[in-house]
Amino acid sequence: SDLSSAAMTGWAPTLTEAGEQERLIGGNVGHEAFAVFGVKPMLGREFMPAEDTRGAAKVAIISHGLWQRRFSSDKSIVGRAIRLSGESYTVVGVMPAGFQFPILGQTEIWAPWLPAQGQGCQRGCYTQRVIARLKPGVSLQQARTELTAIGQRVEQQFPEDNKNIGVTMTPLQEFLVGNVREGMLALLLAVGLVLAIACANVASLLLVKAATRVREIAVRAALGASRWQIVRQLLTESLLLAIVGGALGVLLGYWLVDLLKRIAPDGTPRIEEIAINNRVLLFSLGMSVLTGLLCGLAPAVQAAKPDLNQTLRDAGAGNKGSVGGGRVRSGLVIVEMALALTLLVGAGLLLRSFVKLQNVDPGFSPANVLTARFGLPQSAYPKREQVASFHQQLQERLKALPGVQSVAYSSSVPMTGVDTDTGFIIEGRPIPPPDERPTSWFSVVSPEYFDTMKVGLKQGRAFTASDHENAPKVVLISEATARRYWPNENPIGKRIGFGMEKPDWREIVGVVGDVHHFGLSADSRPTMYFCSLQISRGVTNVLLRVQGDPASYTAALRREVQAIDKNLALSTTQTMDEAMSSTIATPKLLMLLFAGFAVIALLLAALGIYGVMAYAVSQRTNEIGIRIALGAQARDVLTLIIGQGMRLALVGVALGLAVSLAVTTLMKTLLFGVNATDPLAIGLAALLLAGVMLLACYLPARRATKVDPIIALRCE
Repeated sequence: SDLSSAAMTGWAPTLTEAGEQERLIGGNVGHEAFAVFGVKPMLGREFMPAEDTRGAAKVAIISHGLWQRRFSSDKSIVGRAIRLSGESYTVVGVMPAGFQFPILGQTEIWAPWLPAQGQGCQRGCYTQRVIARLKPGVSLQQARTELTAIGQRVEQQFPEDNKNIGVTMTPLQEFLVGNVREGMLALLLAVGLVLAIACANVASLLLVKAATRVREIAVRAALGASRWQIVRQLLTESLLLAIVGGALGVLLGYWLVDLLKRIAPDGTPRIEEIAINNRVLLFSLGMSVLTGLLCGLAPAVQAAKPDLNQTLRDAGAGNKGSVGGGRVRSGLVIVEMALALTLLVGAGLLLRSFVKLQNVDPGFSPANVLTARFGLPQSAYPKREQVASFHQQLQERLKALPGVQSVAYSSSVPMTGVDTDTGFIIEGRPIPPPDERPTSWFSVVSPEYFDTMKVGLKQGRAFTASDHENAPKVVLISEATARRYWPNENPIGKRIGFGMEKPDWREIVGVVGDVHHFGLSADSRPTMYFCSLQISRGVTNVLLRVQGDPASYTAALRREVQAIDKNLALSTTQTMDEAMSSTIATPKLLMLLFAGFAVIALLLAALGIYGVMAYAVSQRTNEIGIRIALGAQARDVLTLIIGQGMRLALVGVALGLAVSLAVTTLMKTLLFGVNATDPLAIGLAALLLAGVMLLACYLPARRATKVDPIIALRCE
């Protein structure tokens, strides 16, 4: 084989010793899993091949954090037995500090993966996740070819179940960052644009400074300074400024990172891990030095070749600046405004997209709902009657709490749905091939679920207490399911079957509204609901609709669970509002950051055109004085100066529109319900930029109207 691999699946045991009961995030993994990542336990050993078989002794490996938190860093933990969900496991290893098992989340404990574990998958169950490492010299394409060949052989051997069933290979890095890659690239582009605007600003200021030092540099050249010496001096000055600015920027960066963590929306993934490390520090300082050199190079080269005769002859009249220098400064301002408009358009598109995302109807009412995840270990609850009894007792206790309006159970919670699809057949229709059978996402819910979540009933009836295990089997479907598989007929009363040899037939008794189970931006998938009174084992979530703040009921919920079974613990508890917020956390953070960069770019562009116009006014003081002396009014001077600046602004806006149309097409995967060429966002961004530029031009123009012609002519 061209790769070493290990299967994996999620696991959520309850730790019932060394303190209060705690629901852990765990994983069942093959014995080669840690070797695939090239990591060995800090204490003890890895899993052995013999432990991947049924009937083997139960063993576990714990994380460094769990070892410190629950076992006080006791090295004798290796070889000791601990109780997990009522069963005894021997701890055989402790992983090193900082190790995180990708894909399975913040995992704290691992046990061996066993065939047909978890959902009891046999042949015909196609969802198994495997982690693998390619052997040296083997490409991803070679591994894909090998796995494709294996899939074809299995298909030939089992054509009924494995027709057109294959393996999808995804590089781990792409899997982990694929859903945020576009956002990070957009932010990187925004940072680059802000840096380019800042560089243009600095270069413009250095050009102005060099223009005011023409006579000084000419004197130095006349006294024997070489061109390289002049360039070296000016570059050294700009480099010192860049280093000081970079140091201040790093200090500001530390503060901004803390600010980012505070303002980041709840549910932002791995926000606590954001920090300025040595690589970021060196990169930032290196970019400061590089930008200092690049920004100072053009002014230094231009200033290092003065016309000595002309410069020294005009010493008494003051420097007027060169035409070429003015053109360069004007060009830099145009570039600044074009880049600023690009960022403003991007921020506007993300803002419009976020507003549309927030206005999506999720299909349920998230207000005043608390959710909690739990699990009943099969060793302690082997019979359906025991599971049903626990559910009934907990429901009665929770309903008795003051302020609780309704209680329901489900196998999944909207916005946090597990990707569980199932195929089925429709009674009275020809049975299609396996790869063409109807499929639907499904959830197991209690009869109270639809009232608790306020999911609308569109046709038929909802589940009732009479839909118990001895009653005819029933199922509810969503509107999306009805539209796809019964587009021109009433699905009520129709039967669908699961399995082929002896189909498990269920009658459709109702159609409910579509629910966004996988986030507001995801389409409502065809969905079906099974009654928990007929399938009780799959229920792992309890939902409470309450009066007031649902989070305040968390302690009471934990107390009631442990009053029934002291060995049980809740894992994830959150309000539905928190679950909703987590689904839009990344778009919201991206919008906030992009908007922040756009505001910075706008301010820099405004400072750029203000600096150019202010310098132009200072250079034209004599001309303005003469105009005023000859009868020019204040409005004439304002029109003259503002007109000059706004011509630059309009050129910048025109160029920016062209650039933004090209750049924002790269953001289309980040947008929801908004086109990358949305005229409203582009138009408002252009108007905002033009308005700010008008203000930036007005301030130096207003100062120009205050010029005293007598003083101006006396200086001349």
